[in-house]
Formats: sequence, C-alpha cells, structure tokens
Amino acid sequence: MTIHARGIVSVVEVIVYIPALIAAIIVCSRHGFSRSSGWIYTIILCLVRVIGSVCQLLTYSNHSSGLLQATIIIDSIGISPLLLATLGMLSRFVDWINARGNSSFTVKQFRLVQLLITLGLILSIAGGTSGSTSSSGVPKIATTSKVGIVLYIVAYVAMTFALFVSFGSRSSVPTQEARVPVVMGLALPFILVRLVYSAVCVFLPSHTFSIIDGSVPVFVCMAVLEEFVVVAMYLVLGFNLSKMDPSEQGELVSRPWKESRNRNRNRGQSQGREEQRQELAPQQQQRQHHHHHHHHSHGSNNAV
Repeated sequence: MTIHARGIVSVVEVIVYIPALIAAIIVCSRHGFSRSSGWIYTIILCLVRVIGSVCQLLTYSNHSSGLLQATIIIDSIGISPLLLATLGMLSRFVDWINARGNSSFTVKQFRLVQLLITLGLILSIAGGTSGSTSSSGVPKIATTSKVGIVLYIVAYVAMTFALFVSFGSRSSVPTQEARVPVVMGLALPFILVRLVYSAVCVFLPSHTFSIIDGSVPVFVCMAVLEEFVVVAMYLVLGFNLSKMDPSEQGELVSRPWKESRNRNRNRGQSQGREEQRQELAPQQQQRQHHHHHHHHSHGSNNAV
C-alpha cells in the first residue's frame, strides 16, 4: 500500500512541478540566471523534484540499490535549493538596506552561509551513496548525512536571525521590495518543518520517519506540501518584483568577486584613473548611493 501511495505522491509532484518549472524559467528570464539572485534555485528545485519523482516511480519496477540511493540523494538535495533560494531573497533585501547606509551584514557572512549549504549538500550526497538498509528494513544512515543536515540547520538559523535583525528596516526600502522579507517570514516556518522532517529521518529513522518507506501522510504533510508552498510563494514573489537595474544591485546580489574587480579595472582605465585604483572602492560606493537615490525616485514614481 505504501508503494502505491508514494507513487501517487510522485505523480502529483510531476504534475505540480512541471508547470512550476516553466514558471520558474519565466521568473529567471526576468530576474537573471545568476546564482546569487536566488531565482535560479527555484528552477533547480523543480528539476530535482521532477527527476526525483520519476526515479521514485522507477523504483517500483526496478528495486536496484542505485535507484534507491538516487531517491535518498535527491530527497536530501531538495533542501539546498530551498535554502539557497531563500538566501538569494535575503541578500536582495539586505542589499537594499545596506544601500541606505545602515549596513548590518557583509558579503563575507552571506558567503559563509552559502558555503554551509553547499557543504551540507555535498555531505548529503556522500551520505546517500554510503547509506545502507539493515535487516529490519530501517535504513542505516551515514554520519555524513547527519552532518549535512546539521549544516543545513545552522544555515537556516543564520538566515532566520539575519531576517529577524533586518526585518525592522522594511520601511527604508521601496514598497515593492518590502514584500521580500514578508514572504521570507512566511516561507521560513515551512522550511523549518521540512528540515525537521529530514532531521528526524536521519537522526531517528523509524517506520514513520524514513526517507525510503516512511509514513506517506507524514511525508506529504511535512515535506512535499512545504516545498510546494515555498516554491509557489517564491514564484509569485518573482512575478511581482520588478527586475533590478544592474546599478541598483548591491554588493551581495552582484557578489563583488572576480567580476567587479575586472569592472573596477576597466572603469579605472576608461577614466584614466589607473593610479587611483585603490581609491575607487569608496568612490564607487558613493557613486552607487547616487545611483540608488536616483533610481528610487524613479521607482517610487513608477510604483505610484
């Protein structure tokens, strides 16, 4: 019966995520496919879920351990795009606050959270490949999977804290952008439930909480629905936000790594400021501030 029920869930996931995938591609083509903006992860999540559901359906006709591992891995992979999409939203919001001069978080901190999520992902994949099933049918979960979940939880706590700290600055960002933290605030509890489900499956695997053959109602209520809701919220938000001008993107979203260094260099040469390259950074920030105010006045007119 469980197989049958889980199969129905997989079919529903395919039905839900294929349109969601199309919507996500539209949102991304509007906001850009860059990794830092977070929208790309909605595409990845939808893809992972479609592939996962197909794998799940294939396991009924073919009980190979490879497909079993694929199912475990794909289940745990699903959390990282959820978290990375959330991090993208958060960096967009914090950028707007930083542009107002009351900076609370730095690029380094965001990069650290991104690193945690990425490591969690790598460990989850490693754990999925080394997990095995004991004779009683309860899966033995690899330690790597456990560490992976812990890293996800740490990243989640960091993002929740960052949102909590910066939530009060909503009033200083354009009305349209002020929706971002609100949607994040609504999404975070769902992501928490999703994390708790995975954590229980990994730390206390039982016949109710098992990634492979756990209780289907519990799986649906604690994992599947949460992902549906969060993806839906983010996609609706994506359709309701206007595309950010490159000059409006703060440093968290545009991620001033290699790209901006080259940009500074080119800009420096074009302005014959080769020797002043060291001084470019503060000037650029000022310049960005001018841009910001300039753009906001436009933005508010449009909003009205």
